[in-house]
Amino acid sequence: MNGITRFFEEKLMPLANKVGDNRVLTIIRDSMVVIIDLLIIGSISVLLTSFPVDAVANALAPAVPFFNALYNCTTGMMGVYAAASIAYYGARSYGIDVFSTTLTALAAFMLTQVSLDGTIDLGGLGSSGLITAMVVGFVSIAIIDFFTKRNLVIKMPDGVPPAVAESFSALIPTAVILVFFGVVTLIFNVRINDLMSLLFAPLAAIINTPFGYALYHMLCGLVFFCGINSAVVIGVVQPFIMQMGAANEAAVLAGEALPYSVSYATDTMIWAGGTGATIGLVILMCLFAKSKSYRSLGRMSLFPGIFNINEPIIFGTPIAFNPLFLFPFVLLPGVLAFATFGLTDLGVLAKPVVGMVPWTLPPVVVTFFLGGGHIPTLVWGVLVVVMSLVCYYPFFRIADQREYEKERAAEATGNEATGTEA
Repeated sequence: MNGITRFFEEKLMPLANKVGDNRVLTIIRDSMVVIIDLLIIGSISVLLTSFPVDAVANALAPAVPFFNALYNCTTGMMGVYAAASIAYYGARSYGIDVFSTTLTALAAFMLTQVSLDGTIDLGGLGSSGLITAMVVGFVSIAIIDFFTKRNLVIKMPDGVPPAVAESFSALIPTAVILVFFGVVTLIFNVRINDLMSLLFAPLAAIINTPFGYALYHMLCGLVFFCGINSAVVIGVVQPFIMQMGAANEAAVLAGEALPYSVSYATDTMIWAGGTGATIGLVILMCLFAKSKSYRSLGRMSLFPGIFNINEPIIFGTPIAFNPLFLFPFVLLPGVLAFATFGLTDLGVLAKPVVGMVPWTLPPVVVTFFLGGGHIPTLVWGVLVVVMSLVCYYPFFRIADQREYEKERAAEATGNEATGTEA
Protein backbone atom coordinates (compact mmCIF):
# COMPACT_ATOMS: atom_id res chain seq x y z
CA MET A 1 0.00 0.00 0.00
CA ASN A 2 2.88 2.36 0.67
CA GLY A 3 4.11 1.67 -2.87
CA ILE A 4 0.69 2.51 -4.29
CA THR A 5 0.58 5.71 -2.27
CA ARG A 6 4.02 6.75 -3.51
CA PHE A 7 2.96 6.03 -7.10
CA PHE A 8 -0.01 8.37 -6.80
CA GLU A 9 1.99 11.06 -5.04
CA GLU A 10 4.98 10.93 -7.41
CA LYS A 11 3.32 10.13 -10.76
CA LEU A 12 -0.36 11.03 -10.81
CA MET A 13 -0.38 13.98 -8.41
CA PRO A 14 1.90 16.21 -10.56
CA LEU A 15 -0.15 15.38 -13.67
CA ALA A 16 -3.43 16.12 -11.89
CA ASN A 17 -2.03 19.41 -10.58
CA LYS A 18 -0.87 20.36 -14.06
CA VAL A 19 -4.29 19.67 -15.53
CA GLY A 20 -6.02 21.45 -12.67
CA ASP A 21 -3.89 24.56 -13.13
CA ASN A 22 -4.32 24.71 -16.92
CA ARG A 23 -5.58 28.18 -17.80
CA VAL A 24 -7.80 27.13 -20.69
CA LEU A 25 -9.48 24.33 -18.73
CA THR A 26 -9.98 26.66 -15.76
CA ILE A 27 -11.68 29.25 -17.98
CA ILE A 28 -13.94 26.59 -19.53
CA ARG A 29 -14.82 25.18 -16.12
CA ASP A 30 -15.70 28.57 -14.63
CA SER A 31 -17.64 29.69 -17.69
CA MET A 32 -19.75 26.52 -17.71
CA VAL A 33 -20.47 26.68 -14.01
CA VAL A 34 -21.69 30.26 -14.18
CA ILE A 35 -24.40 29.49 -16.77
CA ILE A 36 -25.72 26.38 -15.04
CA ASP A 37 -28.42 28.34 -13.18
CA LEU A 38 -29.93 29.45 -16.51
CA LEU A 39 -29.82 25.90 -17.85
CA ILE A 40 -31.51 24.57 -14.70
CA ILE A 41 -34.35 27.05 -15.23
CA GLY A 42 -34.61 25.86 -18.83
CA SER A 43 -34.74 22.23 -17.69
CA ILE A 44 -37.43 22.97 -15.12
CA SER A 45 -39.42 24.71 -17.86
CA VAL A 46 -39.25 21.57 -20.01
CA LEU A 47 -40.38 19.42 -17.09
CA LEU A 48 -43.34 21.71 -16.44
CA THR A 49 -44.48 21.49 -20.06
CA SER A 50 -44.94 17.72 -19.68
CA PHE A 51 -45.28 17.09 -15.93
CA PRO A 52 -45.51 13.36 -15.12
CA VAL A 53 -48.64 13.78 -12.95
CA ASP A 54 -51.73 14.21 -15.15
CA ALA A 55 -53.64 16.45 -12.76
CA VAL A 56 -50.69 18.82 -12.45
CA ALA A 57 -50.00 18.68 -16.20
CA ASN A 58 -53.61 19.65 -16.98
CA ALA A 59 -53.46 22.55 -14.51
CA LEU A 60 -50.23 23.81 -16.07
CA ALA A 61 -51.37 23.40 -19.69
CA PRO A 62 -52.36 27.09 -20.16
CA ALA A 63 -48.86 28.14 -19.07
CA VAL A 64 -47.03 25.93 -21.59
CA PRO A 65 -46.28 28.85 -23.98
CA PHE A 66 -44.74 30.72 -21.04
CA PHE A 67 -42.55 27.72 -20.15
CA ASN A 68 -41.52 27.37 -23.78
CA ALA A 69 -40.48 31.02 -23.81
CA LEU A 70 -38.41 30.48 -20.66
CA TYR A 71 -36.66 27.55 -22.30
CA ASN A 72 -35.95 29.48 -25.51
CA CYS A 73 -34.39 32.34 -23.53
CA THR A 74 -32.26 30.10 -21.29
CA THR A 75 -31.12 26.76 -22.72
CA GLY A 76 -32.14 27.91 -26.18
CA MET A 77 -29.49 30.65 -25.95
CA MET A 78 -26.76 28.49 -24.41
CA GLY A 79 -24.20 29.44 -27.05
CA VAL A 80 -24.71 33.17 -26.48
CA TYR A 81 -24.21 32.85 -22.74
CA ALA A 82 -21.17 30.59 -23.21
CA ALA A 83 -19.51 33.10 -25.55
CA ALA A 84 -20.03 35.86 -22.99
CA SER A 85 -18.83 33.81 -20.01
CA ILE A 86 -15.75 32.47 -21.83
CA ALA A 87 -14.78 36.01 -22.81
CA TYR A 88 -15.46 37.32 -19.30
CA TYR A 89 -13.37 34.76 -17.42
CA GLY A 90 -10.72 34.75 -20.14
CA ALA A 91 -10.35 38.52 -19.97
CA ARG A 92 -9.98 38.35 -16.20
CA SER A 93 -7.38 35.62 -16.48
CA TYR A 94 -5.33 37.47 -19.13
CA GLY A 95 -5.68 40.89 -17.52
CA ILE A 96 -7.41 42.61 -20.44
CA ASP A 97 -10.52 44.78 -20.47
CA VAL A 98 -13.44 42.60 -19.44
CA PHE A 99 -16.38 44.55 -20.82
CA SER A 100 -15.03 45.22 -24.31
CA THR A 101 -13.77 41.62 -24.63
CA THR A 102 -17.17 40.24 -23.65
CA LEU A 103 -19.05 42.49 -26.08
CA THR A 104 -16.62 41.69 -28.90
CA ALA A 105 -16.91 37.93 -28.37
CA LEU A 106 -20.71 38.19 -28.31
CA ALA A 107 -20.75 40.17 -31.55
CA ALA A 108 -18.32 37.74 -33.21
CA PHE A 109 -20.35 34.73 -32.11
CA MET A 110 -23.55 36.26 -33.47
CA LEU A 111 -21.71 36.90 -36.73
CA THR A 112 -20.85 33.19 -37.04
CA GLN A 113 -24.59 32.41 -36.94
CA VAL A 114 -25.52 34.74 -39.81
CA SER A 115 -26.59 33.16 -43.11
CA LEU A 116 -25.55 34.47 -46.51
CA ASP A 117 -28.89 36.26 -46.85
CA GLY A 118 -28.20 38.19 -43.64
CA THR A 119 -30.61 36.34 -41.34
CA ILE A 120 -29.53 34.87 -38.01
CA ASP A 121 -29.84 31.13 -37.51
CA LEU A 122 -31.63 31.10 -34.15
CA GLY A 123 -31.04 27.36 -33.76
CA GLY A 124 -27.31 27.95 -33.77
CA LEU A 125 -27.54 30.21 -30.73
CA GLY A 126 -28.33 27.24 -28.51
CA SER A 127 -26.55 23.98 -27.77
CA SER A 128 -25.41 23.42 -31.36
CA GLY A 129 -23.36 26.61 -31.13
CA LEU A 130 -21.76 25.84 -27.76
CA ILE A 131 -18.37 24.69 -29.06
CA THR A 132 -18.35 27.52 -31.60
CA ALA A 133 -18.95 29.97 -28.75
CA MET A 134 -15.91 28.62 -26.92
CA VAL A 135 -13.71 28.87 -30.00
CA VAL A 136 -14.90 32.41 -30.74
CA GLY A 137 -14.34 33.39 -27.11
CA PHE A 138 -10.77 32.11 -26.99
CA VAL A 139 -9.87 33.57 -30.39
CA SER A 140 -11.24 36.94 -29.29
CA ILE A 141 -9.22 36.80 -26.08
CA ALA A 142 -6.03 35.88 -27.94
CA ILE A 143 -6.38 38.69 -30.49
CA ILE A 144 -7.28 41.36 -27.94
CA ASP A 145 -4.45 40.21 -25.67
CA PHE A 146 -2.00 40.33 -28.60
CA PHE A 147 -2.94 43.90 -29.55
CA THR A 148 -3.18 45.14 -25.96
CA LYS A 149 0.15 43.74 -24.77
CA ARG A 150 1.93 45.25 -27.80
CA ASN A 151 0.16 48.62 -27.53
CA LEU A 152 -1.32 48.21 -31.00
CA VAL A 153 -4.34 50.26 -29.96
CA ILE A 154 -5.65 53.78 -30.37
CA LYS A 155 -4.45 55.94 -27.48
CA MET A 156 -6.66 58.87 -26.50
CA PRO A 157 -5.18 61.99 -24.84
CA ASP A 158 -5.44 62.57 -21.11
CA GLY A 159 -8.71 64.10 -20.03
CA VAL A 160 -10.87 61.93 -22.28
CA PRO A 161 -13.53 60.08 -20.22
CA PRO A 162 -12.39 56.53 -19.38
CA ALA A 163 -15.37 54.93 -21.14
CA VAL A 164 -14.52 56.75 -24.37
CA ALA A 165 -10.81 55.92 -24.08
CA GLU A 166 -11.53 52.23 -23.50
CA SER A 167 -13.93 52.18 -26.45
CA PHE A 168 -11.31 53.56 -28.84
CA SER A 169 -8.61 51.32 -27.34
CA ALA A 170 -10.69 48.27 -28.26
CA LEU A 171 -11.53 49.52 -31.75
CA ILE A 172 -8.64 47.95 -33.73
CA PRO A 173 -8.69 44.44 -32.17
CA THR A 174 -12.49 44.41 -32.30
CA ALA A 175 -12.42 45.28 -35.99
CA VAL A 176 -9.86 42.56 -36.66
CA ILE A 177 -11.96 39.94 -34.83
CA LEU A 178 -15.22 40.86 -36.56
CA VAL A 179 -13.61 41.05 -40.00
CA PHE A 180 -11.94 37.67 -39.43
CA PHE A 181 -15.15 35.86 -38.45
CA GLY A 182 -17.13 37.78 -41.05
CA VAL A 183 -14.79 36.66 -43.83
CA VAL A 184 -14.79 33.05 -42.60
CA THR A 185 -18.57 32.94 -42.32
CA LEU A 186 -19.83 35.14 -45.15
CA ILE A 187 -17.03 35.14 -47.74
CA PHE A 188 -15.78 31.57 -47.46
CA ASN A 189 -19.19 30.32 -46.26
CA VAL A 190 -17.68 28.18 -43.51
CA ARG A 191 -20.39 27.13 -41.04
CA ILE A 192 -18.30 26.95 -37.89
CA ASN A 193 -20.99 25.05 -35.96
CA ASP A 194 -20.83 22.23 -38.51
CA LEU A 195 -17.03 22.32 -38.55
CA MET A 196 -16.82 22.06 -34.76
CA SER A 197 -19.30 19.20 -34.73
CA LEU A 198 -17.14 17.37 -37.26
CA LEU A 199 -13.87 18.01 -35.39
CA PHE A 200 -15.19 17.02 -31.98
CA ALA A 201 -17.39 14.19 -33.21
CA PRO A 202 -14.91 11.47 -32.07
CA LEU A 203 -14.77 12.79 -28.49
CA ALA A 204 -18.54 13.30 -28.34
CA ALA A 205 -19.03 9.80 -29.75
CA ILE A 206 -16.76 8.26 -27.09
CA ILE A 207 -18.65 9.97 -24.28
CA ASN A 208 -21.92 8.78 -25.79
CA THR A 209 -21.03 5.12 -25.17
CA PRO A 210 -21.30 3.02 -21.99
CA PHE A 211 -17.51 2.56 -21.85
CA GLY A 212 -16.70 6.22 -22.52
CA TYR A 213 -19.28 7.43 -20.02
CA ALA A 214 -17.94 5.01 -17.41
CA LEU A 215 -14.36 6.15 -18.05
CA TYR A 216 -15.43 9.77 -17.55
CA HIS A 217 -16.86 9.01 -14.10
CA MET A 218 -13.88 6.89 -13.12
CA LEU A 219 -11.52 9.75 -14.03
CA CYS A 220 -13.57 12.07 -11.82
CA GLY A 221 -12.97 9.68 -8.92
CA LEU A 222 -9.29 9.21 -9.76
CA VAL A 223 -8.39 12.91 -9.73
CA PHE A 224 -10.29 13.45 -6.47
CA PHE A 225 -8.41 10.46 -5.04
CA CYS A 226 -5.28 12.48 -5.86
CA GLY A 227 -6.68 15.41 -3.88
CA ILE A 228 -7.73 17.45 -6.95
CA ASN A 229 -11.37 18.47 -7.32
CA SER A 230 -13.10 16.46 -10.05
CA ALA A 231 -14.14 19.73 -11.70
CA VAL A 232 -10.93 19.51 -13.79
CA VAL A 233 -12.39 16.48 -15.59
CA ILE A 234 -15.98 17.66 -15.57
CA GLY A 235 -14.96 20.96 -17.18
CA VAL A 236 -13.62 19.11 -20.23
CA VAL A 237 -16.58 16.77 -20.68
CA GLN A 238 -19.40 19.01 -19.48
CA PRO A 239 -19.91 20.95 -22.73
CA PHE A 240 -20.71 17.70 -24.54
CA ILE A 241 -22.94 16.48 -21.70
CA MET A 242 -24.75 19.82 -21.78
CA GLN A 243 -25.32 19.52 -25.52
CA MET A 244 -26.76 16.05 -25.08
CA GLY A 245 -29.13 17.19 -22.35
CA ALA A 246 -30.24 20.22 -24.35
CA ALA A 247 -30.92 18.01 -27.38
CA ASN A 248 -33.14 15.77 -25.25
CA GLU A 249 -35.02 18.78 -23.91
CA ALA A 250 -35.58 20.11 -27.42
CA ALA A 251 -36.89 16.69 -28.44
CA VAL A 252 -39.33 16.71 -25.51
CA LEU A 253 -40.70 20.09 -26.57
CA ALA A 254 -40.96 18.94 -30.19
CA GLY A 255 -42.67 15.67 -29.25
CA GLU A 256 -39.85 13.65 -30.80
CA ALA A 257 -37.90 10.61 -29.60
CA LEU A 258 -35.11 11.48 -27.17
CA PRO A 259 -31.71 11.01 -28.86
CA TYR A 260 -29.38 10.58 -25.87
CA SER A 261 -29.23 8.19 -22.91
CA VAL A 262 -27.49 10.49 -20.43
CA SER A 263 -27.37 14.13 -19.40
CA TYR A 264 -25.99 16.18 -16.51
CA ALA A 265 -29.01 14.97 -14.52
CA THR A 266 -27.69 11.42 -14.97
CA ASP A 267 -24.31 12.57 -13.67
CA THR A 268 -25.99 13.94 -10.56
CA MET A 269 -27.71 10.62 -9.88
CA ILE A 270 -24.42 8.72 -10.23
CA TRP A 271 -22.71 11.21 -7.88
CA ALA A 272 -24.73 9.72 -5.02
CA GLY A 273 -23.31 11.59 -2.05
CA GLY A 274 -20.68 13.26 -4.22
CA THR A 275 -17.80 12.11 -6.42
CA GLY A 276 -17.15 8.42 -5.79
CA ALA A 277 -20.80 7.74 -4.84
CA THR A 278 -19.90 7.93 -1.15
CA ILE A 279 -23.43 8.13 0.29
CA GLY A 280 -23.17 4.46 1.28
CA LEU A 281 -19.95 5.04 3.22
CA VAL A 282 -21.53 7.95 5.10
CA ILE A 283 -24.55 5.84 6.08
CA LEU A 284 -22.31 2.97 7.19
CA MET A 285 -20.27 5.32 9.38
CA CYS A 286 -23.42 6.73 10.96
CA LEU A 287 -25.07 3.39 11.72
CA PHE A 288 -22.35 0.78 12.12
CA ALA A 289 -19.00 2.41 12.98
CA LYS A 290 -17.33 0.99 16.09
CA SER A 291 -14.72 3.73 16.22
CA LYS A 292 -15.72 7.04 17.75
CA SER A 293 -13.95 9.09 15.08
CA TYR A 294 -15.73 7.40 12.15
CA ARG A 295 -19.08 7.54 13.91
CA SER A 296 -18.64 11.27 14.54
CA LEU A 297 -17.39 11.86 11.00
CA GLY A 298 -20.37 10.00 9.55
CA ARG A 299 -22.89 12.00 11.57
CA MET A 300 -21.17 15.25 10.68
CA SER A 301 -21.10 14.32 6.98
CA LEU A 302 -24.61 12.90 6.63
CA PHE A 303 -26.45 16.14 5.89
CA PRO A 304 -23.85 17.42 3.38
CA GLY A 305 -23.65 13.93 1.86
CA ILE A 306 -27.37 13.82 1.16
CA PHE A 307 -26.80 16.89 -1.01
CA ASN A 308 -23.70 15.43 -2.74
CA ILE A 309 -21.11 17.38 -0.76
CA ASN A 310 -18.46 14.91 0.37
CA GLU A 311 -15.21 16.77 0.99
CA PRO A 312 -15.48 15.97 4.76
CA ILE A 313 -15.54 12.25 3.95
CA ILE A 314 -12.86 12.42 1.24
CA PHE A 315 -10.34 14.23 3.42
CA GLY A 316 -11.59 13.18 6.87
CA THR A 317 -11.69 9.39 6.43
CA PRO A 318 -9.38 9.90 4.48
CA ILE A 319 -10.22 8.54 1.04
CA ALA A 320 -7.70 10.74 -0.76
CA PHE A 321 -4.35 8.90 -1.13
CA ASN A 322 -5.72 5.98 0.88
CA PRO A 323 -5.19 2.80 -1.23
CA LEU A 324 -7.81 0.96 0.81
CA PHE A 325 -10.60 3.06 -0.72
CA LEU A 326 -9.16 3.30 -4.24
CA PHE A 327 -11.25 0.41 -5.55
CA PRO A 328 -14.73 1.57 -4.49
CA PHE A 329 -14.08 5.28 -4.94
CA VAL A 330 -12.87 4.98 -8.55
CA LEU A 331 -14.50 1.81 -9.82
CA LEU A 332 -17.99 2.15 -8.32
CA PRO A 333 -18.90 5.33 -10.27
CA GLY A 334 -17.70 3.62 -13.45
CA VAL A 335 -19.89 0.59 -12.80
CA LEU A 336 -22.90 2.79 -12.02
CA ALA A 337 -22.31 4.90 -15.13
CA PHE A 338 -21.90 1.84 -17.37
CA ALA A 339 -24.99 0.12 -15.96
CA THR A 340 -27.12 3.27 -16.13
CA PHE A 341 -26.15 3.93 -19.74
CA GLY A 342 -26.71 0.29 -20.73
CA LEU A 343 -30.08 -0.03 -19.00
CA THR A 344 -31.22 3.22 -20.56
CA ASP A 345 -30.18 2.03 -24.02
CA LEU A 346 -32.13 -1.19 -23.42
CA GLY A 347 -35.23 0.81 -22.50
CA VAL A 348 -35.33 -0.35 -18.88
CA LEU A 349 -34.63 3.16 -17.61
CA ALA A 350 -36.09 6.33 -19.06
CA LYS A 351 -33.92 8.61 -21.16
CA PRO A 352 -33.38 11.93 -19.33
CA VAL A 353 -36.14 14.41 -20.12
CA VAL A 354 -34.15 17.20 -18.45
CA GLY A 355 -30.59 18.23 -19.11
CA MET A 356 -29.65 20.20 -16.01
CA VAL A 357 -30.62 19.85 -12.38
CA PRO A 358 -28.96 21.33 -9.28
CA TRP A 359 -26.01 19.04 -8.52
CA THR A 360 -27.05 19.13 -4.87
CA LEU A 361 -30.26 17.14 -5.49
CA PRO A 362 -30.23 13.84 -3.56
CA PRO A 363 -29.78 10.76 -5.82
CA VAL A 364 -33.30 9.40 -5.31
CA VAL A 365 -34.94 12.80 -5.81
CA VAL A 366 -33.04 13.55 -9.01
CA THR A 367 -34.36 10.38 -10.66
CA PHE A 368 -37.92 11.75 -10.45
CA PHE A 369 -36.95 14.74 -12.58
CA LEU A 370 -34.55 12.77 -14.77
CA GLY A 371 -37.13 10.18 -15.85
CA GLY A 372 -40.24 12.34 -15.65
CA GLY A 373 -41.70 10.17 -12.90
CA HIS A 374 -40.74 6.86 -14.60
CA ILE A 375 -41.08 4.21 -11.86
CA PRO A 376 -38.17 1.90 -12.87
CA THR A 377 -35.89 4.95 -12.98
CA LEU A 378 -37.03 5.92 -9.48
CA VAL A 379 -36.27 2.39 -8.29
CA TRP A 380 -32.84 2.61 -9.92
CA GLY A 381 -32.13 5.76 -7.90
CA VAL A 382 -32.77 3.73 -4.73
CA LEU A 383 -30.60 0.87 -6.00
CA VAL A 384 -27.73 3.30 -6.63
CA VAL A 385 -27.71 4.07 -2.89
CA VAL A 386 -27.97 0.35 -2.04
CA MET A 387 -25.07 -0.51 -4.35
CA SER A 388 -23.00 2.22 -2.71
CA LEU A 389 -23.69 0.63 0.68
CA VAL A 390 -22.78 -2.86 -0.53
CA CYS A 391 -19.63 -1.79 -2.38
CA TYR A 392 -18.19 0.29 0.45
CA TYR A 393 -19.11 -2.14 3.25
CA PRO A 394 -16.03 -4.46 3.25
CA PHE A 395 -13.61 -1.55 2.92
CA PHE A 396 -15.44 0.36 5.64
CA ARG A 397 -15.22 -2.64 7.99
CA ILE A 398 -11.45 -2.88 7.53
CA ALA A 399 -10.88 0.86 7.98
CA ASP A 400 -13.24 1.09 10.94
CA GLN A 401 -11.62 -1.87 12.70
CA ARG A 402 -8.19 -0.30 12.26
CA GLU A 403 -9.42 3.01 13.64
CA TYR A 404 -11.17 1.25 16.52
CA GLU A 405 -7.99 -0.60 17.46
CA LYS A 406 -6.02 2.66 17.35
CA GLU A 407 -8.53 4.26 19.69
CA ARG A 408 -8.40 1.30 22.06
CA ALA A 409 -4.60 1.39 22.07
CA ALA A 410 -4.63 5.13 22.75
CA GLU A 411 -7.09 4.66 25.62
CA ALA A 412 -4.94 1.89 27.09
CA THR A 413 -1.84 4.05 26.87
CA GLY A 414 -3.67 6.92 28.53
CA ASN A 415 -4.93 4.69 31.33
CA GLU A 416 -1.42 3.35 32.01
CA ALA A 417 -0.09 6.90 32.20
CA THR A 418 -2.73 7.90 34.74
CA GLY A 419 -2.61 4.64 36.68
CA THR A 420 -6.27 3.74 36.04
CA GLU A 421 -7.71 0.50 34.66
CA ALA A 422 -9.22 0.21 31.17
